[in-house]
Amino acid sequence: MTGRERILAAIRHEEPDRVPISPRVGAWMQAEFADGSLAKQMEVLPEMDFMHVTGEPVANYVYGTQTQYDLPGVEVDLERTEAGDCYILHRTFRTPAGEISDVTRVPPSGREYGVSPNPVKHEHLVKSIDDLPALEYILPAIPATFDGHSSSQEMLGDRGVVMPCIRSGLDHNAGDARGMENLMIDYYTDRALFDGVMDIFHQRSLQKAKACLEAGAEVIFGSWYYNSLSSGWSPAIFEEVFVPEIREHVDLAHSYGALYDYYDDGVLAQSMELIASAGIDVLETCTPPPVGDFDLAQAKRTIGDEVTLKGYVDLLYVLKHGTPELVERTVREAMEIAKPGGGFIIGSSDSFREGTPRENLDTYWRACVEYGRYA
Repeated sequence: MTGRERILAAIRHEEPDRVPISPRVGAWMQAEFADGSLAKQMEVLPEMDFMHVTGEPVANYVYGTQTQYDLPGVEVDLERTEAGDCYILHRTFRTPAGEISDVTRVPPSGREYGVSPNPVKHEHLVKSIDDLPALEYILPAIPATFDGHSSSQEMLGDRGVVMPCIRSGLDHNAGDARGMENLMIDYYTDRALFDGVMDIFHQRSLQKAKACLEAGAEVIFGSWYYNSLSSGWSPAIFEEVFVPEIREHVDLAHSYGALYDYYDDGVLAQSMELIASAGIDVLETCTPPPVGDFDLAQAKRTIGDEVTLKGYVDLLYVLKHGTPELVERTVREAMEIAKPGGGFIIGSSDSFREGTPRENLDTYWRACVEYGRYA
């Protein structure tokens, strides 16, 4: 079978020739080859069944640290100051609806910060409900259709599927415009602000998904890790606020005949059944203890008939700091639990990290092929 056939069969809960192998590899590729491109991955990862993630339809000026902005009618002032090995970026947006500003600390790549460190917001754009009209002026227009995934699919061919990334309204959106801690407080103390900023970005995320689906996207990669219980949200808030939003995304994808891959690289024990109830097709990354709390056997029993489970192998304590024997045992046990009946794609709890021993990765690929075969 081809990688594409293998992945689609697993999602249909059929037994392909072997379990698809689709770990996240971007950070390791960048560290190892200074090249995380799809072409390079295809060259050096022959056993990979690609579920390749591409970008969103428009630039994200909320999360980003760009120096160039395409915002008609908006003046942008930037001030950069050095702060040790980091720099501080002060941004001011002067819009027809008023002025908003933020402050971001940007660490360098490499060293203790890793190959792709996240900027840290010290001051957020949205400080009160009065900032919402100005906020909308710095959100670029979303095209009616967006086929940014098509060239990757052409390159990939039958080796896998391409998934445009559509972030939740919180993920790198409201969570950075207002701040996660602020939103958690707003839920109780300023519900109008909470609902207002969340709705702006939720509606935009649906528009982005629609643009990709109109262009023929077959699988949507929904990034929801800011919504994770790992971030501090309670199960009750998750069920009340986020599950209806997830369901809207899934229903939209399904209305176009597309599949929905839900991404949360945190704890899932208390949320996986809620997520499954929204109708998703794939759940990743299914991170086990000690980093996560995912019980693969329990998940296979409770949601495994309706949702394909993807990921599982711990990138840190198994792959990076473990032994080849531990890697092999982890893969073998995962296959014994989740392989029967399809509905399993083995991967990783997040991207392979820089410094992961080649011996461990070689063992991972070999064991995935060996123990993933169906009779």
